[in-house]
Amino acid sequence: MNSYASKQQVNRFWLLLTLCLAVFAAACGGDGGSNPTPPPPTGNFSSTSLKGQYAFFMSGTSVSTGAFFARIGSFTADGNGNITTGIEDVDVTVPETIALSPSTYTIQADGRGVVNLVGSGPLSFSVTLLSPTQGLIVETDLNASASGMFFLQNSSSFTTSGFSGNYVFDVSGLDFNGSNFGVPDSIVGQFVSNGSGGLTGVLDENHNARPSGGQPFTSGSFQLDATNGPTFGRGTMTFVANGVTYNYIYYVVNGSRICLIEDSSASGILTVGTATSQSSVPTSNATFNGNFAFLTSGSGTTGPLTRIGRFTANGSGGLTSVFADTNDNGGTAQVPKGSLSATTYAIDTSFTGSGRGTLTFADSQLGTYSFVFYLNSPSGGVIQDVSVNNNKGNVGDGFLQLQTGAPFSLAGLAGDYAFNFAGVSSNNNTAVTAEEDYVGHLKVSSASAGGNVSGAVDFSEFSSNQGVFFNIVVSGGLAVGGDGTTSTGTRNALALKLNTSPSSTLNFVPYFVDSQHMFVAGTDSNRVISGVISLQNP
Repeated sequence: MNSYASKQQVNRFWLLLTLCLAVFAAACGGDGGSNPTPPPPTGNFSSTSLKGQYAFFMSGTSVSTGAFFARIGSFTADGNGNITTGIEDVDVTVPETIALSPSTYTIQADGRGVVNLVGSGPLSFSVTLLSPTQGLIVETDLNASASGMFFLQNSSSFTTSGFSGNYVFDVSGLDFNGSNFGVPDSIVGQFVSNGSGGLTGVLDENHNARPSGGQPFTSGSFQLDATNGPTFGRGTMTFVANGVTYNYIYYVVNGSRICLIEDSSASGILTVGTATSQSSVPTSNATFNGNFAFLTSGSGTTGPLTRIGRFTANGSGGLTSVFADTNDNGGTAQVPKGSLSATTYAIDTSFTGSGRGTLTFADSQLGTYSFVFYLNSPSGGVIQDVSVNNNKGNVGDGFLQLQTGAPFSLAGLAGDYAFNFAGVSSNNNTAVTAEEDYVGHLKVSSASAGGNVSGAVDFSEFSSNQGVFFNIVVSGGLAVGGDGTTSTGTRNALALKLNTSPSSTLNFVPYFVDSQHMFVAGTDSNRVISGVISLQNP
């Protein structure tokens, strides 16, 4: 699974603080009724698949405060159902570093399972493994609704030199300062670590829909935590850009990836995300070419916003075959709706080697779409939405990835997948709006689209009376109508029926990255959610 998958789990900052009372009320009580039981899981996973030391990160909404929160850390699984040790940095109201006590976990044959962690209190998470080296995680204990990932760590990288080289990073969250309370914040950029405590780089920050443009670091440093670094890979970093000081805690996964959380005690801003290593990034328009899919989530002009799409970069600064789908606070639109113009991109030569670039396309009926991106290779990277519509700006970020393997077909996509969706939903009966997070397993067959998807899911849905749902049967269909690139603009479609009582259906538009990964964005009017569906590799 490529680095773009990890980014999806941190886009929570559009869960505005107006949700705070709704979240608590929705988590109390139950919907009643009984749900069908999934068939016994099949596959090649087991509790022995989760063995070793794992770094994790997640973010979401706390029930106790109703506000955005985040946590990162490290835990050790013994391959026999026991979490033997661990540590986490969590920020709910104030940042804390908490040691984890001995805990437990279980993993089923389909990769789904439960991880229980005991820190300042008991916590329970539903997980689905992508492979023995990484998995998806959702908090399902009614304390919070949150999504994230975990990655097998390489302890040989728990040194100062273990974080060395060029990295692309992406963090997002909320500002809790005074008049900016609840303002969304997104930062994408590049770190250059000298492996001995020095940092240089460049970043783009979109704070409250005010993009900064590319800002070079004027200073930067990092250090391994003397107490917890050699054991858990924990460290701290500080860098200054555009006159702003940024302070982060990081956990090393390996030499190619770190997890990041902002120290909100210093700035009053909480952001969380990851950094992944760079290699052979394009340095000119000519070296950025091919078909690319993208997915962003964030805050739009009226509420939560997600955008998904694809384009072809022609190697000379032009975009062709541009298609996109938008869900802006429940209102959906497809690009192109009108005529397209200003379809351009540019690799930034002012910061050579940074992987920074910009792209834009304008729809005569929908407005102009503008983005900043940082590439970690010619195949993709992270992307930030800096569009302005109706004189109001957007704040969003996500990932950009080279499309390969087209044309796509059901036969080529058949297999077992892990998935995570996250967003907000509204309850039409109670008028409650709150966060929801899904994690589960899907089996895709090559049968006709009406019934070629089955699986099971656990999810937190705090707009419901029940709040948390376990072991829910999933059925539905995937229709492959091209990949959003045909001359007629035919979109793919994914419908997932959740066999709760009463049942509900999640509708998505998927854009295929390759035969193993698809980006998805919800198209329902009562929710704004998005995610990644990735083939499992036991």
